[in-house]
Amino acid sequence: MHQSKNMETIKTTYDNEFEKQLEEAGYKWFKDNWKNSLRGFQKRFRDDKGTKYFITGYHWNFGEKYPDMENRDQYSFDVQFIVDNGGKSQTIDLRYGADFLPNDYRPVTTLKEVEEFYKKAFNDFGADYYELNEYE
Repeated sequence: MHQSKNMETIKTTYDNEFEKQLEEAGYKWFKDNWKNSLRGFQKRFRDDKGTKYFITGYHWNFGEKYPDMENRDQYSFDVQFIVDNGGKSQTIDLRYGADFLPNDYRPVTTLKEVEEFYKKAFNDFGADYYELNEYE
């Protein structure tokens, strides 16, 4: 009997400086069954009122799947905001990609910069909370 792809275990080690930033910031790894990345990671952002949003990231390395491609780790992030537009619940999806690892071409982007971008976007869009705390 063979193990199905959905039952594969994911790598949960943090192998480079950017992944160590993820670990220190409290991101949790998960098996990505949606975007076909090597693995995903996510963190909930909340305050006293409730859950504002989740930052979901994906770890890619196409060289691990396709031998003719460069063996290089890459990362991208997604956030979905909920907005009330005249009583209609709508969503805004924002993807963030950058150079997160040292390279010969451009300076690296930090995880803090990603989080600050999404924090500003939440406020600028006037987004609603995903979940409100029960006491409200």
